[in-house]
Amino acid sequence: MNKTILLAIIFYLAAVSINFAGSRIYPAVLRDSVRIVPDSGLMDLLCLDHRGFAADCLFAGVIIHSGSLMWKPMEFGFDSKWSFKTMDLVTDLDPKYFTAYLFSGMGLIHSFDDAELAKPILEKGIKNLPERWELLFWLGYDHYAYLEDYETAAKFLLEAAQKPGAPGRFLALLLTAAQRGGEYQAAQWALLNIMKTTKDETTRKIYRKKLDQIENLILLQQASGNFRITHNRSPNRLDELVTAGFIKNIPQDPIGMTYEWDPEKLRVVTRKIKQPRP
Repeated sequence: MNKTILLAIIFYLAAVSINFAGSRIYPAVLRDSVRIVPDSGLMDLLCLDHRGFAADCLFAGVIIHSGSLMWKPMEFGFDSKWSFKTMDLVTDLDPKYFTAYLFSGMGLIHSFDDAELAKPILEKGIKNLPERWELLFWLGYDHYAYLEDYETAAKFLLEAAQKPGAPGRFLALLLTAAQRGGEYQAAQWALLNIMKTTKDETTRKIYRKKLDQIENLILLQQASGNFRITHNRSPNRLDELVTAGFIKNIPQDPIGMTYEWDPEKLRVVTRKIKQPRP
């Protein structure tokens, strides 16, 4: 038999034997790792002038922990507190680490509670990287999708949309958040910018009606604010704005809805007209 073939067989059998013995002596068992967040002062001392490298290593650990949940059994849960505390340290070591901020507000959100933990990191990123629209967008998105704070979401999304280089593709999200949050002037700005790129005449007519509705809401909201300043209280009904002389009449809604004062939200809202029962 050829010596090369014989050696190949011997090495193959040896490899199989070693692998079999290893699996018997050291069986493959998944164990949860021990996770600690190093002290920031100690890390600053140990990394010397290599703060960026230390930040990269810590960031990689968080990525591995988060990504490994895709194949690990269900009992291996996501350690939110450790992950976000580590990302806070990462962005302290490298305050300009854009990807770390972005990953914290986007890739690390495994639950609604994670959105709360991501907020201070994104806010830090916005402070350190004020020119980036992406961090403002994700902070607004997290407020909208997870925290259901539409008013705050609209404010961050509007600021993001007004940054140089921001794409127009999330203007519809801004419009929805602003309407739900009562930020009607932001909704007006978003819709006007959407209309600039809309060429279809049928769609523009629909947008025009929507814009008229938003302008009515702005008018009524401003009148309600003036009423509150004068009378030291909010109106109980929008009719009071007419009686007090702040507006001539309550405008007709172009979409067939009605305007009402919401005492819980303390703002003017639109509602469907209740049809009488037959």
